[in-house]
Amino acid sequence: MIAAVTILTVACANGTAAPNAGPSGPRASGDLGEQRHEAGTVTIVASWLADPIPTARVVLDTHSVDLDGFDLAQLARVRLDGGAWIVPTTWDAPSGGHHRAGTLAFGSLEPQRFASARVIELEVHDLAVPSRLLRWTRGP
Repeated sequence: MIAAVTILTVACANGTAAPNAGPSGPRASGDLGEQRHEAGTVTIVASWLADPIPTARVVLDTHSVDLDGFDLAQLARVRLDGGAWIVPTTWDAPSGGHHRAGTLAFGSLEPQRFASARVIELEVHDLAVPSRLLRWTRGP
């Protein structure tokens, strides 16, 4: 199984949908589901997608911080089964101000290794709080 992340529709206080939010892009990876981390003033929602390389769909949401200055290619990393941390190869997300959605790809991570991992951890640091850890677990 290959991975990437799913978009969550986020509504602003005025009821309009956040830019680029919604069910677009590759379909979600069936066995991993969505993880959410709320801390400080920013919420992160992430899920892994069915994609040729391990890729996460990440949605950032806040009402108090301009998120355009945060580059997840510099702030995120992933590890499988407690191994070494791996940095993303790309963060593809258009500007969005208080609402931002995009894909975080890990092109240097072997798809087969990702597909067989039982524990997948995505860490994002220095985004309203020092560190956030999102964890997916497969199997018993």
